[in-house]
Amino acid sequence: MAVELLGSINVDIVTALKHLPRPGETVLARKTEKLPGGKGANQAVAASRFGADTYMIGAIGDDGDGEWMESILAENGVHFLPVSLNGQVPTGMAYIAVDEKGENQIIVAPGANTAIASENIGPAIPGTRVFLAQLEVPLDAIAAFFQPDRVGHGLRVLNGAPAVPEARVLFPDTDVLILNQTELAAYCELSEVSGVEDALAARQLITREDQCVVVTLGAGGSCVIRRNSHYHAPAMKVVPVDTIGAGDCFVGALAALLDEGSRIEDALPLANAAAAQATQVSGGVPAMPVRAAVDAVMAKLLGEPT
Repeated sequence: MAVELLGSINVDIVTALKHLPRPGETVLARKTEKLPGGKGANQAVAASRFGADTYMIGAIGDDGDGEWMESILAENGVHFLPVSLNGQVPTGMAYIAVDEKGENQIIVAPGANTAIASENIGPAIPGTRVFLAQLEVPLDAIAAFFQPDRVGHGLRVLNGAPAVPEARVLFPDTDVLILNQTELAAYCELSEVSGVEDALAARQLITREDQCVVVTLGAGGSCVIRRNSHYHAPAMKVVPVDTIGAGDCFVGALAALLDEGSRIEDALPLANAAAAQATQVSGGVPAMPVRAAVDAVMAKLLGEPT
């Protein structure tokens, strides 16, 4: 069993502010950190720390940032499958502002991530049960990654973030689609969704009986929506340090649990708990919790001995 992932690798420049700047406003930073990140790298580390044998296809530049990110993935048990690039393409960068409430704004300079192409996608890793991708790499590469004859009986999980309208072409070849409410609204061409509207909107994106949409609700937890059912799992209550990477943690943890053979409905509470734990540490990759820590928190909440 394994999780194979296609995704982005970025270096995050994270700046802590009292409040996020309004248009035209200058805000002085309290501190700035350089941290490993990128939705792909975050999710790969989350899956690996949650116990999955994790392989990642990604691209880095021929630079110090790329070497650093490669070492970070290795330290976290991720088997990195680098795409070969020319030396003129830099490693991706993300510039992140975080306010004192933990809310953030993010600007991404994708760099090497945009150079991944369909021809870079080779055969699947033998024994892979879950194939995971997000939308910070080109759509043609994801389409090749999800090809039915490539994945066989594996489960194709797509985190439709950031929202890219053109990505709807991938949805028919997706088994589990993971979105937050903002992304769900964007794909359904709505101004916003909430409550019962989540299920009504998500079902617009389902084209097969065996597909489902998982909607993350932030402090509200998450839900899984099928054509004829809707299951909600509440979130663990925490006071966030910052929310960077929390969604990626949820996705990676859920992928690891699906790789174990868990039903999505059974996996949601633990994935929610992992995401909550991720908000207690600054940054993306550094915030991803290990499985034992999340199990211990869940056991305490349930009153079980640890």
